[in-house]
Amino acid sequence: MEIFNDILIVIKEESLYGEAKPTKVQQKCNISYDKFSRYIDELRKRKLVTQNSLSITDRGKQLLKDYRKIKGFLTEMKLEYISERLK
Repeated sequence: MEIFNDILIVIKEESLYGEAKPTKVQQKCNISYDKFSRYIDELRKRKLVTQNSLSITDRGKQLLKDYRKIKGFLTEMKLEYISERLK
């Protein structure tokens, strides 16, 4: 799940400057091109990135928002749990 989030974030960032290029996204994510291709295929199947060019769909943007919320919640719970154990 983390790698999908990383890929979507890089695509979103790269799209701010024009079209996101697959090779540049793959390099910024620091994964092999074979793995990157499989991940992109999976993201396309789930309709999180567009089929033709490399950009995030509205569904992909929503996933990024939801993932950020969940990650923040888990961080809060971890901190709360750790502070309770220290008392």
